[in-house]
Amino acid sequence: MESRIRTPDHRLRVFVSSTLAELAPERAAARSAIEQLMLAPVMFESGARPHPAQEVYRAYLARSDIFVGVYADSYGWVGPGMAVSGLEDELNLAADLPRLLYVRSPAPGRDPALTRMLGRIRDDGQVSYKRFADAAELRALVLTDLSTLLAERFDEPRRERRVASTPVSTLVGRDEELDRVVDELVTADRRLIVLTGAGGIGKTRLAQAAMDRTASRWSDGTSFVDLSGTTDPRLVPDAIAAALGVVGQGNERPLDALHRALSRRSLLLVLDNFEQVLEAAPMVTDLLRQAPGLRVLVTSRVALRLRGEREVRVDALEVPPADGDLADLARSPAMRLLVDRLRDGPGGFDLTEENASALAELCRRLGGLPLALELAAAWMRVLTPDQLLADLYARLRQPGALADLPDRQQTLDRTISWSYALLPPPAQDLLARLSVFAAPFTVDDVVAVCGSDSADVVHGLSRLLDSSLVGPAPRPDGRRGFQLLDPIRRFAAARLDEPDDTVARLHRHVLAVLDAADNRLGSQELLLRRLDSEQANLQAVLDWIGRTGQPSGPLLRALGDVWVWMLARGHLRQSSDLWRQIEGLPDGLLATERDRLAMRWLTASRLLNDGAFERAGRLLDEMLPAARRVETPVRIALALSARAIVLPPGAHEQARATFEESLEVAAGADDPLVSGYILSHYGLLLTVDGQPSEGQARHHEALRIADALHDENLRAEVHYDLAIDGRLLDHPARADLAAAVSAYDGIGHLDGLVRCVFELAATALQEGDGRLAARLVGAAVAARRTVGLAPWPSVAELERRATERVRAILDADEFTSLVEAGHDLTVDGALTAARHLLPGSPAGTSGRR
Repeated sequence: MESRIRTPDHRLRVFVSSTLAELAPERAAARSAIEQLMLAPVMFESGARPHPAQEVYRAYLARSDIFVGVYADSYGWVGPGMAVSGLEDELNLAADLPRLLYVRSPAPGRDPALTRMLGRIRDDGQVSYKRFADAAELRALVLTDLSTLLAERFDEPRRERRVASTPVSTLVGRDEELDRVVDELVTADRRLIVLTGAGGIGKTRLAQAAMDRTASRWSDGTSFVDLSGTTDPRLVPDAIAAALGVVGQGNERPLDALHRALSRRSLLLVLDNFEQVLEAAPMVTDLLRQAPGLRVLVTSRVALRLRGEREVRVDALEVPPADGDLADLARSPAMRLLVDRLRDGPGGFDLTEENASALAELCRRLGGLPLALELAAAWMRVLTPDQLLADLYARLRQPGALADLPDRQQTLDRTISWSYALLPPPAQDLLARLSVFAAPFTVDDVVAVCGSDSADVVHGLSRLLDSSLVGPAPRPDGRRGFQLLDPIRRFAAARLDEPDDTVARLHRHVLAVLDAADNRLGSQELLLRRLDSEQANLQAVLDWIGRTGQPSGPLLRALGDVWVWMLARGHLRQSSDLWRQIEGLPDGLLATERDRLAMRWLTASRLLNDGAFERAGRLLDEMLPAARRVETPVRIALALSARAIVLPPGAHEQARATFEESLEVAAGADDPLVSGYILSHYGLLLTVDGQPSEGQARHHEALRIADALHDENLRAEVHYDLAIDGRLLDHPARADLAAAVSAYDGIGHLDGLVRCVFELAATALQEGDGRLAARLVGAAVAARRTVGLAPWPSVAELERRATERVRAILDADEFTSLVEAGHDLTVDGALTAARHLLPGSPAGTSGRR
């Protein structure tokens, strides 16, 4: 250990930095002031040395105790390979020393580079400078300032500037979070920032990046304290003192030694892994109270709950979209991290069309959890993405993929167990029960499914939120939601004692949501969003029914009652994941005739939307006799309406008669909403059949129903219908078309928007703009392939006529070229291109397509 007893010839060294020739009188004045105080001036020109100039001044600075900088006009010389001059390099190297800076004024010929350097000194706020007019004034200033500095600065040994160890990996995908943490740290009234989040979420790495970003703001540096090895809260002061190099005097307690050592420091202190020593949290407040220049950044899976605490939640990285192209996938933060780590492996790595899909699925399955992505990347040094996907969670339970990780993070299960072990038994049980939710859940959902009262649920959820095992999650219906990341959900599910009982409760919960929506057909906007919020739970229940052989009839009937939602969200088509689950249910699970009719109704609806109109008609003909015998009037009316819809264009008389019967049955059921939809479809048939006035009358009647019921989907359908009526009556109803676009966009009804694009093509043609009409036809055709729903016969006939009229006024090659150009337009792009045809319409829709 170096002795603090100096020999008589060992005086404090004062390094003088300035340009030489320009400021020779000032350098002599500074030397005189330093020597008057019996200090040792360190001057570059003191003698010739057999070393490069840069090595000399850096060596001098390393052995100096105080820095004096004097500046006038010149910025100094910028040497080969240097980004700054020697003058600025000396200033930067002296960041750990007490610095006294002086600027000559006036200086009309000042180098702009020096002006910028002085501006950075001012903006940094860590040190100020004084102005002087001549050498005599400078001498007096240096003499006074050095005397004051010696009195206040050297009343204790000089402290070593401490920093955290440098991270060995890059920070990826956390730009916004890092900016927020830095903003919080440099805000004057924010002195305690706590980063919370699940284990493996990247809190430590984010804290290290924030330390690095703000290091220059703390004159006494930064210090990183790893508390992962400290389990006794009483030993936290000892750990901090050890990291800071603070040694108690005599019988002084570590906390008292910290008070003494930190009381006058400007320091950023990072306390990592605080969740296991939470009882030491009041000590943090005590330190902040005793040390006004101290800032504390804490990482913890649990909030500290201290006054003045600013919690910054660190969430999982955003995962790639399920339907994005290569560019969309590459922009995802989770994908960026995974690809970055894969590039660290032997031979590097490139994201390509061939591997992007599997990597995106990996990101989604792992919920964007950084630790999980790091472990996956390590395994892909020997496995392809597809091979890893085939046995993903078994691989991630094996330790040793990354040897430098702490033991608690060697596997996902160990990381989650670290937090799980800190929970009391009731919270552990609640976590296990929450694992049945496949979608973000509300407090009311938890009460219904987990069998607890509201007070217990609120208390338990609060504890799980504090422990970062449950996190907030958005829901399409706007209600406050929560969720478990997929790795945590799998961990919790393995600890569920009676899974079937809890999933049965989830089944009843989903049925209750569907039943609440059935009298509105899942048609109102709020109901659409509510059903969207439950879709993942619905699919989980369908999977459970298929695996366990539970009766499927009640759920299938409930789904048939929300057919508008099923249609609007594209679930009534062969390629739909939800439909494949429905179709895969064994017939033996249909216990009654009504159950079998429910399945046939869903199948007929799916055939209708896949364009298999003849097969749909045959199936409806087969089921209608039984439906008339055992079904409700509403279901009979809907089946009759569907039968009329699928009739071919030449069967208009039969279609009219069937529609009239369906209206009569719906009226007897006293269900105006069903009547409204039947009127919409019936009116469109009449309009296509050359009777737009009759169709318009039905549509006005349907609009009155939609307005009375505040039903957004029916309102959108009828405004679309009225736009067609007006065009064919030579009374363009563009306001109706604009209203349809707005309403469809508001509820996320992509098929409806595609129909509107086709109608805009017909409107553009009516305006004489055949080229725009052709591009819009191309956009609608391409979008329809994406949607996967076939237009119903009346709509298909309208679109065929519009397409043929556009083809007739354009050259064949020009028509083909413009349609192909339209294929590159999104639905948003098509609506933007045609916005001048929509009065009062914004430049596009919500941007979801």
